[in-house]
Amino acid sequence: MTRSRERVLSILRHDGPGLVSYDALRGRAIVDVIDGLDLPQAWRDYFRKGDVRYVGTEAPGERERFASYLPDLPAEADLSCWGVGRIALQSTEGHHAGHRYFSPLATIDTVAGLDAYPWPDLSATHAPGELRAQVQALQAARGRAPGFAVIGNASQTILETAYLMRGMDTLFLDFYERPDYVDALFGHLCRRREAQMRLLAQAGVDAIRIGDDIATQEALMISLPMYRERLKPHHAAVVAAALEVAPELPIAYHSDGDISALLPELIEMGITAINPVQPECMDLRTISREFGAELALWGCTPVQSIYASGTPAEVRAHTRFLFEEVAPERGLIVQFMNIVITPHVLRSLGAFFEEFATASPTT
Repeated sequence: MTRSRERVLSILRHDGPGLVSYDALRGRAIVDVIDGLDLPQAWRDYFRKGDVRYVGTEAPGERERFASYLPDLPAEADLSCWGVGRIALQSTEGHHAGHRYFSPLATIDTVAGLDAYPWPDLSATHAPGELRAQVQALQAARGRAPGFAVIGNASQTILETAYLMRGMDTLFLDFYERPDYVDALFGHLCRRREAQMRLLAQAGVDAIRIGDDIATQEALMISLPMYRERLKPHHAAVVAAALEVAPELPIAYHSDGDISALLPELIEMGITAINPVQPECMDLRTISREFGAELALWGCTPVQSIYASGTPAEVRAHTRFLFEEVAPERGLIVQFMNIVITPHVLRSLGAFFEEFATASPTT
């Protein structure tokens, strides 16, 4: 198996029947699993690197800019360009267990306060031509090694950044108590995301991934009527900004949870792929059959169930299911989103790599 940018592009254009691409999971523990497998060197190289790379325009935040909004921010916290602080958490066994967030807008509850906030300039993180050069370098073949498909990352586009900045509970109360505030907050985010989308499209990326975590594993977190009224216009404007520059550019939408009810809305605004399509709460057969002509599937791995606690045989069976029942129609991109690395998961990944190599065509 060799890396193939064109394979990814065919899948994202809904013209890849039978094709399966791999968006690689990286890290030292993953590499150790791959190196321990009895697979040809070409396969081990492929599993280390995959077909995809990401670029973005968001630099870390400057603590001085947000000091008055986060007076109690711990010194060890990371800071985003939006002013959101974050500390990684671990379980008692030492595994990654999410993050603790620090919200800079927690006490800012007026439109005037939003207008005075030190918003980032997402177009100022790269010198002219620098981002395009970065994209082209990743896309370019090097010797016998093909280039990567390059994805512009604009995730946490509107809603998710808003609730990280404000606090989720507070923001959802604002929908009812301060609707003008929510509109102003979404407007500030949308204008900056539109500029970001234009910049990524101008840089020549192969696709852009936007998205907001908007669903639990049972349903959407906001109703469809509320989505259409409050959030969809901003999502649509962000998508339109990219398509103004590159009309054929694939646009993917990421949200954890069950977003089945949202799919027609996404298609209507120009979304062409969805991620991660959680098998625990979205039926891959149904989604592929009903929406595969318009939405490429990207993810599709049951990281919470089979990979976390299942047997190697179950991992292998699900991998064959992806190749035999999901990929034949339009292809798919396999990715492990939000996977918690444990010794059991590492054994599951070893079974996945072996079965992927067995099930895949040799090209």
